Amino acid sequence: MDFKSQNKNITNLLKFINQCGGSNKLEIAENIMVSPAALTKISKKLLGDNILVEKKYIDENNRKKNLLVINYERFYSMGVLIEENFTKVILTNLKNDILGELKFKNNYNGDFDEYLKALLEFIEKLAKENKVLPEKILGVGVVVTNEFIVKKSLDLFKEDRFLTLKKSIMDKFSGYVFVETEIRAEALYEAFLAPEYKDFFLVKYGEKRGSAIIIDNKLVNPAISHYRSMGTRHFIVEPNSDIYCEICKKKGCFDTMVSPKNIFEEILKENNYSNRIVEMYKNMSFEEFIKRAESGEITECKALRKVARYIAILMINHNNLLPLDTFLLSGRVFKSSLFLSYLKMYLQEFQLGEVHEKLIVLDKYIFREELVASFLPINYIFYNYHFQDNLEE
Repeated sequence: MDFKSQNKNITNLLKFINQCGGSNKLEIAENIMVSPAALTKISKKLLGDNILVEKKYIDENNRKKNLLVINYERFYSMGVLIEENFTKVILTNLKNDILGELKFKNNYNGDFDEYLKALLEFIEKLAKENKVLPEKILGVGVVVTNEFIVKKSLDLFKEDRFLTLKKSIMDKFSGYVFVETEIRAEALYEAFLAPEYKDFFLVKYGEKRGSAIIIDNKLVNPAISHYRSMGTRHFIVEPNSDIYCEICKKKGCFDTMVSPKNIFEEILKENNYSNRIVEMYKNMSFEEFIKRAESGEITECKALRKVARYIAILMINHNNLLPLDTFLLSGRVFKSSLFLSYLKMYLQEFQLGEVHEKLIVLDKYIFREELVASFLPINYIFYNYHFQDNLEE
C-alpha cells in the first residue's frame, strides 16, 4: 500500500496543530494556506470523527474563542525495538507518549518461530493490560538496531523473515506493520521534531552508526532487499581493503571500515599486538578514544582522520545522488573541533567546499529510542490520513 498523504491539507493541518499545541481556524488557514471555506469543511470532518476537539479560551481582549486541538487518545500505536539482547514493546498515544511497556530477552538461539510467538504474545498482552481494543491501534512500528543487525540478524532473521514477521502481526492485529532500521527511523522522527530541516542527509557515528536521506519529510530509497531493509547501506569506501563484512559479503564497506571494533583492531595490528597496546585498548570506550585524539595522541588522531575521510566519501555519494540542503551530523565525535576540521579538510579536497555551510551538528534530543518505532504508524497512518478504516461506524 502507498502511504503517501491521502489529503495534503489534512496532513498540514494536523502537523501544524501538533506543533503549536492548538490553534484557531484563522491562524490555521493562514499557515497551511487554504481558504476559510476549505478549512471549515476539513475541520468539520475531523471534528465529526473525533480526531479534533474544540477547546474554549479567552483571548487578550477578553473575547471567547475556540481552539482546535488534536484528540491524542483517539488512536494508539505500538512500537517494537529489537536490540542485541532484548526486545522492547511500547504502547503510545498519538502524541507518542508512552502509556505502557514490556521487555523480553532475545534468548531463542536462532529459532525465529519461537521469537515471533513471544513477540505476538507480548504485543497482545500490552494491549490487554492497557484495555486498548485492536481497532484502536493504528499499526505496529518495528525498528531493528545496528547491534542486532551485526550480531544476531543472520541467525534469527533470514532473507524472507521480515515479510513473515509483518504478515504475522497484520494477521493477528489487523493493522499495518512498518519495519525500519534504527537510523532511518530516527531520521524520520528528526524530520518531524525539527520541521525546519526539509531535505537532509543524516549521518550518525559512534557506538551506533548509519545514514539516511529525508526529502520533503519522507525517507528516500525505501529498502527492497534484506540488507537495505535493515538500513545497512554498505557503500564501498576502501576498494583495496582486505576487511570482509559478514552482512554485505563485500570488502571495504563503510559500515565495517568505520566500526570502532575495526579501528581498534587496525591499531593493534600496526603495533604487532604488543601486550601494552592490547591492554590499553581492551576495555577502552569510544568516548575515551576521542578524548585521547583531542589531547594530541598521534595514533588516535590518525584513526580519526581515516574515519573523517570515509564519512566525506559517504557524503560525496549522497550529494552526487541527490543534492541536499543540509547535512545533519549526530554523535559525540562531531562535537570534536578536531574531527570536524578533518572532515572539512577532506570535503575541500574532494571539491565539496560548499557543503561546509550545510553542516549542522545535532544536539541529541532527549527521547527514548523506542519512540522512533511507535512513531512509524503515527507518521504513515495518522499524519498521512490513512486512518479511515480505523474509524468507528
